[in-house]
This record gives sequence, C-alpha cells and structure tokens, in this order.
Amino acid sequence: MTSHIDMVVGLDNVAEPTRSLHALDSVDYVDVSTLHTPLATSHSPEAWARAVLEGGDAVRRYAFIPWRLLLGLRLGPSHTPGYVHGWRVIGRGDDWIRAEGSSWLMTCNVVALVSEDAVTVALFVRYDHPLAPLWWGRMLSGAHRRLMPVILHQGEQVLASSGVLVGADR
Repeated sequence: MTSHIDMVVGLDNVAEPTRSLHALDSVDYVDVSTLHTPLATSHSPEAWARAVLEGGDAVRRYAFIPWRLLLGLRLGPSHTPGYVHGWRVIGRGDDWIRAEGSSWLMTCNVVALVSEDAVTVALFVRYDHPLAPLWWGRMLSGAHRRLMPVILHQGEQVLASSGVLVGADR
C-alpha cells in the first residue's frame, strides 16, 4: 500500500474545512496530519479515529503516559460508545468526528476528517494554564508530531486488514 503523510503546524496553515471543525473558543496550538490513501472513504470517520487511536501498537503501548500522566487529561473509558480511546465524542458529521479531552493544563479537540483520497487528523489545543505553552508547546508537541505518522500508518494497516467496509463499521 502506497500512502504518504503531510503535516502542518499553526492555525494559519490549516485548510478549511478542518479549521472550522474544532469546538474551542480559542486555539493556541494545532497540528494536522493528513494520510493520503486510497482506503480513505472505505471506512467511516469513527472507524478511522478508532483505528488510529485504539488500533495500532504504538498508541496502545505509549498513549497512556503522555495523555494521562504528563498532561493529566481526564479521559473516559476506551472502546466504548461515545468515547474514542477515552476521548469523549462531542460532535460528528458524515465525513468527520470530533472528540475532546481536558485537564488543568489544557483542553484538546481531536478531529478526524475523511475526504475522497485522504484522512486528516487534527489536534487543536487551548492552553488553560500558564505552564501549558512550555509543557506542551516546547516539550511534548514535537514528540506528538513525530508519533502521528506512525499511528496513522498503523491505523491504515488495521483497517486494511479488517476487511470491514463503511456500512458495517458505523
């Protein structure tokens, strides 16, 4: 399977409609990863979100540490309707899904958007504490950007091997 990933950082670099899909009153940080794949429309946005955030080895192995321990995100149950890997689903449309996690430090929206030939995952962050720009912006966001291509490719592999198509995964 041949697929590649484009990444952008900063709200001014985020294309519509992705930019309009967050639910935060302000955005202090955003990064967007777009996986170009012929499998994009073979699965629903929720199936993509679950495959990327719950399906791959890297997320299952490492996500707990930064999300819950380092950032203190209050996440709900994983693999449960209304939640994707503990992130509470707060919005959805035919081609997108939005989930939220928050802590004393920051509030985050994760958006997965499916288009004809791509799956876009965007992380929008609002800093809720003066330490957030240092803790997330300088120390942890770089690791997140390095991990995103890995988990997007792993999510693609999970869906490619599942044999489940759109009608069955909603």
